[in-house]
Amino acid sequence: MKLLEQVATNDGVLSVVSRENMLALRNGDTGYSCIYTDDEVFQPILIPVQKVLDAYAQSHTIQDALILGGGCCTIPRFMIKRFGNTIQIDSVEYLSEIVELTRKYFLNGIDTDKLNIICDDAFSFIQVTPKQYDFIFVDLFVGGIKSEESHTIGFIQNLVAHLSAQSIIVFNGYHSSLEQCQNLCRQGSLYFDKSFLLQDESNTYYIVFVKGVFDEGTVKQYLLPA
Repeated sequence: MKLLEQVATNDGVLSVVSRENMLALRNGDTGYSCIYTDDEVFQPILIPVQKVLDAYAQSHTIQDALILGGGCCTIPRFMIKRFGNTIQIDSVEYLSEIVELTRKYFLNGIDTDKLNIICDDAFSFIQVTPKQYDFIFVDLFVGGIKSEESHTIGFIQNLVAHLSAQSIIVFNGYHSSLEQCQNLCRQGSLYFDKSFLLQDESNTYYIVFVKGVFDEGTVKQYLLPA
């Protein structure tokens, strides 16, 4: 890999590295975020998230989206390319150094006039934002370890308060056990019309909550039995 830049932070040393069409941000040996800079719309990471979003958009209008744990804008990049820069995206990232590196390296080749990168704590932001969102992606980790607060009823309630009438949330369950994801799915089911689990080829789980109608059969290749 080619090292492009290193930045020291309170959380460790961030490195921007590249290899062929892949551009990644790492903290030591931990991968924080990456993008692929070729012309393909679907990124070969977080594939179930992209597939759910793509299927949901076939029958619903997504005007406003929120990414909590924005990293280097992997999912915003997909959304901008897939939906022709029609969605207003708020991407919240708490490390100012990641925000700076994202703006410097990771946004080339895409339209960004509807992408709002916000340097803030995700848990604080969701309590004060006045906006309602049609799609929320929760991707909150500290050094590759999930944030415990993101798996609490209080946090789910804060998310629900900022959802539109027809909306969808996806949690990244990376490094979470199946039991932990099932527990979160059960907690969230109290507030949503549908809740289900997905699993990708690397055995990462994703928790999906839906307000309204959605046919989970559209992503059946990733769907775990109820």
